Amino acid sequence: MNKSILIVGLVAMLLFAPACENLFSNDDEEELNQNLIGVWYRYSLIKDGVQYGFPALVKLLKNGSGTIESLDEPDQEEPSFDSFVWATDGATITITDENDSTVWSGSFTLSDNNTVVRFTYSSEGHSYDEIYVKYTGGKDAALIGTWIMVNTKIGIEEPLTVQRIVFSQDGTATDYRIDDLEEIQGDVTEQNLEIDIFTWNTSGNYLIVFDEGDQIPMVIQYSINDAVFIGTAYNDEGLTEEFTFVKDTGEIDPVGVGTWLLSSVTIDGVQNPIPGLQIILDLSDDMSGTWTVTTTFTGTQSYTFNWKTNSGYVFVYRSEMPQIAWVKKYQISGNTMTLKTETEYYEGYGWVTAEYTFTRSQ
Repeated sequence: MNKSILIVGLVAMLLFAPACENLFSNDDEEELNQNLIGVWYRYSLIKDGVQYGFPALVKLLKNGSGTIESLDEPDQEEPSFDSFVWATDGATITITDENDSTVWSGSFTLSDNNTVVRFTYSSEGHSYDEIYVKYTGGKDAALIGTWIMVNTKIGIEEPLTVQRIVFSQDGTATDYRIDDLEEIQGDVTEQNLEIDIFTWNTSGNYLIVFDEGDQIPMVIQYSINDAVFIGTAYNDEGLTEEFTFVKDTGEIDPVGVGTWLLSSVTIDGVQNPIPGLQIILDLSDDMSGTWTVTTTFTGTQSYTFNWKTNSGYVFVYRSEMPQIAWVKKYQISGNTMTLKTETEYYEGYGWVTAEYTFTRSQ
């Protein structure tokens, strides 16, 4: 054979070989959807149509292996840990164990620029949907600052929760909280206050919260509009948790500055004239305030505080417990101001919804 022809043929084979390899390769990486590689945090698990907030942390590695740390039962104290192998085929994902036995196989859908994934599958006679949020390392700048709880709801219950959270730029946060005022007997003191430190990051419209010492985070879906934070999560009993925070911007409504005299008080929707009751509310432009109460039986007592406002709420920081802001809705129309609260305690009434109406002192 002509040597030149042989050389040309060998060169052609060498050049063509990589193309053939790419065309017919069964490389494992081609069986893995690259958008799934990364660290994922479970937002919720939907079992037979009921949505639970069981937390989990899943790592999907580029070599097709993976791990999961999860809490899958109510009151489970320590997370379980498993390793597995994963592969994708179009919109189907298959999870196998170390013995190459299929754990489950189902569909997956990616959304929110590939930062949210939903796995749908059946196992042992049950249907499952799991929603995960991808770690991106983001920190929503709109969260940085101080936020005051103005409302919370768990299922159909509305516990009287008092909470203030301070988000820092370095990804840490301090949580000042009293979980349920109705459970407290007697006066509310600093002994009732819980203070926790946690770390946080965000991914799209999800807030990822790691309590101190925890490896698995709580994931909260949220939105922020006009300094109002609305969050939604699910607990391990399958109940929806909804909460609303308003940002403390360090400002006051200048219309509220002045001296106000109580003209009426309403308790749980019923106007209650209390003989001998007088209340004078002084609000200063330096954010200080005084609440002076005079009754026939107790005489005169005064309470000092700092006050701030935002989005129709007034935040009252009492001198005896400055870490917590007590919240009241307010409205000012001309020389009339109304204050509404659901965290007011009256001896003989308990915790009630109260509404005060004040008239501006001339």
